[in-house]
Amino acid sequence: MKTHTMQAAFARRRSVSAALIVALTPMLLATPAFAQSDEASTKAARARFQEGVEFYDKKQYENARAAFLQAYALRKHPAVLLNLAQSCLRSGHPMESVKYFQQFMRESTSITPAQRSDAEKGLAEARTKLGRLEISAPTGAEISVDGNVIGTAPLSEAIDVEPATHMIRAKLSDGTTDTKSVTPGPGDKLKILFAPPAEQPAAAPVPAPVPTTPPPSQPPPAAATPPQLDAPPDSGAPGAQITEEPKRDTTTGRMSLVPAYVGFGVGAAGLATAVAFYFFKKSAQDAADEAAADITKNGGTRGTCVSTDPTVIARFGATCNSLRDNNDKVDTNATVGNIALGVGIAGAVFGGVWFFVAKKKNASAEKAPTTGFIRPVPMVFSDTKGFGLEGAF
Repeated sequence: MKTHTMQAAFARRRSVSAALIVALTPMLLATPAFAQSDEASTKAARARFQEGVEFYDKKQYENARAAFLQAYALRKHPAVLLNLAQSCLRSGHPMESVKYFQQFMRESTSITPAQRSDAEKGLAEARTKLGRLEISAPTGAEISVDGNVIGTAPLSEAIDVEPATHMIRAKLSDGTTDTKSVTPGPGDKLKILFAPPAEQPAAAPVPAPVPTTPPPSQPPPAAATPPQLDAPPDSGAPGAQITEEPKRDTTTGRMSLVPAYVGFGVGAAGLATAVAFYFFKKSAQDAADEAAADITKNGGTRGTCVSTDPTVIARFGATCNSLRDNNDKVDTNATVGNIALGVGIAGAVFGGVWFFVAKKKNASAEKAPTTGFIRPVPMVFSDTKGFGLEGAF
């Protein structure tokens, strides 16, 4: 009778926001699991459970989480897990909520379709705040995440992790390890692949030893004699050994003069263009001056060419057009000539600087000392014969 009264009281306290959580209260309170336990622990568990419901109704989710954790510690009944998972999710503990949602669906034997649906929705919502890792590794490889072993390959499902950098390690069957670092974001699902251990190549056959001494019946090979210089026919002196003079590298450190010649060419072309447009400008200026003088000579003024009087236009129109055209040519030719002059000067300066630097460096390279050598040479004089030394330093 007392149990029914408490159930009715819990039902009256139920709110719309906590309908899912409070709906499990009768199942928790009426279960024989509590009746078979210590009366004090059962009473304390019921009190903590009721506190959790009240905190959840007030949207004090962290307090609700703590109360449901205490209730579950006193009486490990699956009915508490769904309440605990929802409180963890609402209080910002998505990893804990995933754990309790999965435990609820795994351990509850009398779960209803509505409760399973709510648990699956809560689990999906929690995973939007986490990262998931799909780890693929050779069968039997030991997989650990941040130093914690989570199982051996193949893993049955992806691993939920906080959005942060994690170290994934696979210990392969041959004893070798492979480590990868990943940083999933909220809602990310990353695939991590560990390759199987490389096969060891077969050992190459060892060839039979080859004897290094000649057979006793054969005489040992004669020692190689160095090249000899023939002495003079009647000197009777032995030949002298040839020492080859080292070849000198005459290209080391040299600079090409081609860029200098290109610069000179650009400079010459620019200067020639500038001179040509100077004459074009002068010719246009002369024609403009001549047109202006003709207008003045025939009674025109500076404003004649901007007049709108039909009589003035009929009289001076052609001359004014010529004046305007030639003035435009003066401006255009001056602009092109100045640009060409700038390019020519730049090209000439570049070519000159390159030529000076290259000549100086090439001259230094040509004066670089060569490797010294010394060698004997046969010598014949009028009254004596013999050998002398020849060398370079």
